[in-house]
Amino acid sequence: MQINHCLILAAGFGTRMGKIGEKLPKVMWPIFEKPLLHLQVAYAKSLGVNNIFINLHYMGDEIFQICKDDPMFENVQFLWEKPEILDIGGAIHNLAAQGNVKYKGRLLVLNGDQFFYLTKEEIYSYIQKFKQYPNLLFTYEVNSSHGYNGLEVGEDRMVKRIIPNKEFNGDTKIETYTGISLVDLSKLENIPGKTAFFESVCNFQKKLVPSVLLKNIDYWDFGTVNRYWDSMHRLLVTYKTQATHPFIRFLITQKALKSWKIDLQNLSYNAKSAGVINLGAEVVENKANRSIILRGKVPYDLDYPSISWNEVVEKVK
Repeated sequence: MQINHCLILAAGFGTRMGKIGEKLPKVMWPIFEKPLLHLQVAYAKSLGVNNIFINLHYMGDEIFQICKDDPMFENVQFLWEKPEILDIGGAIHNLAAQGNVKYKGRLLVLNGDQFFYLTKEEIYSYIQKFKQYPNLLFTYEVNSSHGYNGLEVGEDRMVKRIIPNKEFNGDTKIETYTGISLVDLSKLENIPGKTAFFESVCNFQKKLVPSVLLKNIDYWDFGTVNRYWDSMHRLLVTYKTQATHPFIRFLITQKALKSWKIDLQNLSYNAKSAGVINLGAEVVENKANRSIILRGKVPYDLDYPSISWNEVVEKVK
């Protein structure tokens, strides 16, 4: 079974990225040397997907201007959502209605700010088992204290309901939706406009929707200031302890991670200060206290972990 299309979700408002997110679109935040969106497109291509779409709304012009001269985005189609953002369901229907798609083929949906790194062989082995269903969700286990909603899934792996996070006790292991799904576009009813994913695309109250629980797989979340900071530092630790890790090898292959900039002893990147990740041009010599510098030079010593972009500084909690 072939994956015909991929939609990378990039239309969100980026409100969880603080003041920096007001100036730098979330999907343009760098994973060391390459923007998130560049790597998502590279990942989709590694799965053998030929038709790749990116939806745009908030700061769409800025995103497009950065991407248009990047060879990675050659033949990638940008879908503008104007005047309002369409939500995920609406974004999928907007793609499905395009003249070169016409509600045909299987669509892989990826979040622009997260990586559940599965190889082509792994993802096809999962979807082969449920190929007769029009939808397939990928789930994983998280701690309820992190604010995620849960999914109630039966023994047959069919989704029963969404469980609001407030219904869980704190520090409880729950199963939640990753944001990755496979959709058979030919089985969708054409619904234009803004709609929610679980209403117009994956309505498990009206049809059987199976889910695959991803176990023993690393999850790299860059979707908030704190999660971005944590994932970036965790990548350096992973490089030190497991340099052959599949996601590390992917980053190196895509020239997103330059090994000569890594100081394994201090777990720093392009910096002389321990624990500092410097993605700017100049090597950092001051004590920046486990900070990430996206652009510019921090001219002062920080006494707390942070992320900075030019003169804008976000404190990491």
